[in-house]
Amino acid sequence: MTTQTAPNPVDLQALEEKLDPEMRFRALIPPASSVVKLLLIALSIFHFYTAGFGLLRETTHRGVHLAFVLGLIFLVFAARPNADPQGERSSRFAWGGVPILDWLLAVAVALSVLYIPYVFDDLAFRVGNPGFWDVAFGTVLLVTLLEATRRSMGWPLPLIAIGFTVYALAGPYFPGLLKHAGASWSQMINHQYLTSQGIYGVAVGVVATYVFHFVLFGVMATRVGLGQLFLDLASSIAGRFAGGPAKVSVFGSGLFGMLSGSSVANAVTVGSLTIPAMIRVGYKREFAGAVEAAASTGGQITPPVMGAAAF
Repeated sequence: MTTQTAPNPVDLQALEEKLDPEMRFRALIPPASSVVKLLLIALSIFHFYTAGFGLLRETTHRGVHLAFVLGLIFLVFAARPNADPQGERSSRFAWGGVPILDWLLAVAVALSVLYIPYVFDDLAFRVGNPGFWDVAFGTVLLVTLLEATRRSMGWPLPLIAIGFTVYALAGPYFPGLLKHAGASWSQMINHQYLTSQGIYGVAVGVVATYVFHFVLFGVMATRVGLGQLFLDLASSIAGRFAGGPAKVSVFGSGLFGMLSGSSVANAVTVGSLTIPAMIRVGYKREFAGAVEAAASTGGQITPPVMGAAAF
């Protein structure tokens, strides 16, 4: 009896990039690839430091996290999902496979995020009355944040944010119950950028304080083979019962979902074992694939590591 193992990580990554829009990373070459690796290592070290013994001000902690993440998005995600990687590499307006404009956007978003921790003490003297540079950096951050979200997650979320922004600015022009006093651009920047109720709010705080560490744990656990251990555990528990392969599919996908937030990675890794096993015991091919697809999609909501759809 042969033992089936998870697919090669390189093949798995290629399949994820093909099927999952959130995994379509830009093909980087040195020196850009080295810069990205250093930034990722620095981000991980920073979070190990803050989780263990580092005590930072709330805005500083969240700001540094945002600066790293948003800057990395502009380096690893192309402006267009179907952009020609060969064209980007050969362009004279690119460095390391990354267009110069994306380098500038990465620097701009990092500066706009870190501006708040830098002037935090002075903000107490101008609460509700943002200055020119407050509005300028806040505008840069809002625009680049929407663009980073579009690149990494598609259009739906940015369109919702743009819709509510328009509603906040154009409130007096709406009819009936939708009408409100409205807000100026500087007032909106003050709320979204200079307070803890906007960009630096609870959502970013939870990600920077808790979620990132679980995601990092999941990646490390997958790399050392814990995913295969979960598959073997599911097989030993459910494999001997009637309909065992299908039960292994559901149970194994739930366990693997604890480490991976990607339904594609879940389906490929667990399905490489369970789908052939289900077919061998008499399940139809379509049904076997459907069981694994449903189980892998449900694995996205298995904590601690969850996919974007869970949120």
